[in-house]
Amino acid sequence: TRKAAKILGATELNRPEDIEIHPDNGDVYISLTKNSGKNDFYGSILKISEKNADHSSLEFSSETFLMGGELNKFACPDNLAFDKNGNLWFASDISGDRIGNNKYKAFGNNGLFVVPTKGANAGEVIQIASAPKDAEFTGLSFSPDQKSLFLSVQHPGELTRDLTKPTSKWPTGKTPKPTVVVIEGDFLESLTQKNV
Repeated sequence: TRKAAKILGATELNRPEDIEIHPDNGDVYISLTKNSGKNDFYGSILKISEKNADHSSLEFSSETFLMGGELNKFACPDNLAFDKNGNLWFASDISGDRIGNNKYKAFGNNGLFVVPTKGANAGEVIQIASAPKDAEFTGLSFSPDQKSLFLSVQHPGELTRDLTKPTSKWPTGKTPKPTVVVIEGDFLESLTQKNV
């Protein structure tokens, strides 16, 4: 697909990872994880608004919705999801060999974030959870009642070179294992249950 798009003269983007459509207005959001070769080390989230909110339109406007970096406290956005109130949730994917090093030291492990779109915290990037060492969150999915957010913990301990000395022992305390977790609670419900 990437090669075909280049032949057709499509706009080049810095490593698109996920695309989601805003439930209220149809705007298209794209996570651009990063492109070190073009000095984009932290990535961004792009917003595309198609003319008349028509997805078959040949005209659109675009803007950077969020820039990664220390100011917004995240780097390398990956999976995206909207809740029914239009809040944007996303997970980060800093490569395991870069977590905690050089340009990525300030960010700690990969995380789960939300950007409320309404109310007092509208537009603020809020970190909800931190992934285990050498892992990333993927597959963000809400339960039908929006009171639970499921996500996968992918490849904890991925930098392990000696099975007797894993870099992560999550979640068993012995051997790292990919796992599905659920996030619930008052903060989640304050965003997903009320039309703020």
